[in-house]
Parts: sequence; C-alpha cells; structure tokens
Amino acid sequence: MKLSHLIKTIFFLALGFFLALSIVLSPSLTGAIAIQDVPNPRVEYGGWVTDMANLISPATERELNQLIDSLEAETTAEIAIVTVPDTDPFPSVKTFTTELFNTWGIGKKGKNNGILFLTSFGDRRVEIETGYGIEPILPDAQILDILNRHILPYFTNNDFDTGILEGTRALIDVLSGETFEGAIIDKDPFF
Repeated sequence: MKLSHLIKTIFFLALGFFLALSIVLSPSLTGAIAIQDVPNPRVEYGGWVTDMANLISPATERELNQLIDSLEAETTAEIAIVTVPDTDPFPSVKTFTTELFNTWGIGKKGKNNGILFLTSFGDRRVEIETGYGIEPILPDAQILDILNRHILPYFTNNDFDTGILEGTRALIDVLSGETFEGAIIDKDPFF
C-alpha cells in the first residue's frame, strides 16, 4: 500500500511540475509572439497597419492607411506594415517576417504583389519582404537603399514614426513608377 501511495505522489508531483513548466514557457506569458497572435489589419479593421510595439502615432497610422489604399487602387499592390516588440522565439527577424508574409498572403493572388514592412523594436531590425511579382520592380539592392536613405536615419534617432512613413512613401514611389534616385550604401538593416 505504501508503494502505490508513493507512486501516486511521484506521478502527481511530476504532473504538477510539467504543468507549471508549460505555463512558465508559454509564449503568451513570456512575451514571445506567435504568428497567429499578430492581428491582420485587413481582417481586423480593413487597414494596413498593425502596431504592436506602439511606434506609430494615430495620425501617421491614418496617413499610412490612406497612402496604401491609394496605392492599391492605382496598382493593386499591397503593403502591410507591422511593428512588434521582438520576434522571440524565432531564430531570426527574417524568418518571422517571411512566415508572417506567407501566413497573411499579402498581395493579390496570382500577382504576388505584396510587401511586408516589419520593424522589430527589441531586435533593432527592419525587414522588407516582397512577393515574387514585386521583385523585378523592387530588387534587394533597391530595398537596401530605401532602408539606408529613408528609414534608418530616422530610426537611429528613435523617430520610428517618421522612418516608417518615409520608408513607406519611398516604397510607394517605386511601385507607382516614380523616378527613384539613390546611391546604394552597404549597411545592415539594423538601427
């Protein structure tokens, strides 16, 4: 009788330990972000901006939504703008961005003309993910130039609001066929 009582005690202690461990390591409690926890602004309110890191003012968010609405009406291209506190537990911001881009299906079906402009505040990193239909118009070298000329100068001064707005305007200029001038500067997309 004592042995069975001991086995039951050990079983319930182990069960309690594993339950406590799963709660402690739960992404929602540790601050880690899962892709499904990032609200899709198209589904939530018909917009283009999800600001989980609180880097964008309401006025700038309205302006971004208007700019992207106009771009979509003119070209059918889509730009989603997302800020997150960090991308833990993903191995990289790039991995998180690519998975979010694919999960949301940014861009028109068959055209693959979407862009995800993601800022991870805690990782101090910006990623711009493009669909295959955008790549000929906006190659990686041009994205790097936009980062270096229109986004990072503001981000290094903690002016994320302006950096996101100016970066979005530069992306829209390229997608709208505007002349884009800029020298490519070899820097990483860190701020």
